[in-house]
Amino acid sequence: MNNRKQIASKFLTNTGSMVKAIEPINNGLINSTFKVQDDENNFFILQKINSSVFKYPFDLAHNLLILKENIELHCVKLIIPDYLSFKNKLIIEHESTFWRMYRYIPGIVFDKSKNNTMSKSAAMALGRFHNLSAYMPLKTFRNPIENFTNFQFRLSELRRALKEGVDSRISKTKYFHSELINHIGIIEDYCVVEKNVPKRLIHGDPKISNFIFDHCGENIIAIIDLDTIGQGSILYDFGDMVRSFSNRNLESLQNDTNILNKQALKSIIDGYLVSTDGFLTKLERDSLLLSAKAVSLVQCIRFYTDYLMGDVYYNTKNNDENMGRAKNQFQLFCELNDLNLKF
Repeated sequence: MNNRKQIASKFLTNTGSMVKAIEPINNGLINSTFKVQDDENNFFILQKINSSVFKYPFDLAHNLLILKENIELHCVKLIIPDYLSFKNKLIIEHESTFWRMYRYIPGIVFDKSKNNTMSKSAAMALGRFHNLSAYMPLKTFRNPIENFTNFQFRLSELRRALKEGVDSRISKTKYFHSELINHIGIIEDYCVVEKNVPKRLIHGDPKISNFIFDHCGENIIAIIDLDTIGQGSILYDFGDMVRSFSNRNLESLQNDTNILNKQALKSIIDGYLVSTDGFLTKLERDSLLLSAKAVSLVQCIRFYTDYLMGDVYYNTKNNDENMGRAKNQFQLFCELNDLNLKF
């Protein structure tokens, strides 16, 4: 607690206020997040960056500054977190840990989409974010996580986990691995398409909880958790958006059937296409459903790989949570795979 208070106090130096209270926010899978209240009743978000995942934390600040500068330069209407600085740095290093803090953005964050209006609003916001590609010097962005959107790498990591992972977990999930292997062709098809579409600005993690809604739960106030921004294929973002928004369940929960919310999927498609009208290439547009299938399957593989390796990447509350997440994603993939839609 003393370390957190000391770090938060440094960030507050330029505000003239002092730390009054700090409490944890337990909704992230990667970084550790805390809500800070100062003595003037202003609120801030303090985050300890997971440097095992983000091996070069100062690159995150570099990317955020590029994004912020170009949003302001081109007068783009997009709200992103307002990060505080200490000695002109957005990130503080303290005893080999890395921290940052930004002003709290009033609004509501959801773990899953509550209705079609919410899904459409978030999809439109993501489309507007992708349109920023026209203003961004994409080549100046630094890669936040090596191979983060490299699907072939995810397959190689799965193969490694099957050799080096926890023996008991490998043996009791052989049936699940066999099911995955039967659908690997979807990922191969996606990788071919990805090589032939333009590089764009992507968010990298556009799950529903990374959009802040107004108190009506209908309009987007801001897009947050920008650690994974950079250049890539917008197909990845679209697929991850479908994966997150159209799942009736939380990631760690399972049902036997019907977790795909088809109405939410339609709202996502409608909202995204409205905000990217004239922006997408024909190949991008034709590959939207393929991207949703591939990203859901790859996320399944990522959860499963982490489970086999002993839960070293994602935060978990119990021994089987990553396996439950993997099964949830696989079920979503199967339901998406049964669809025959054209955009």
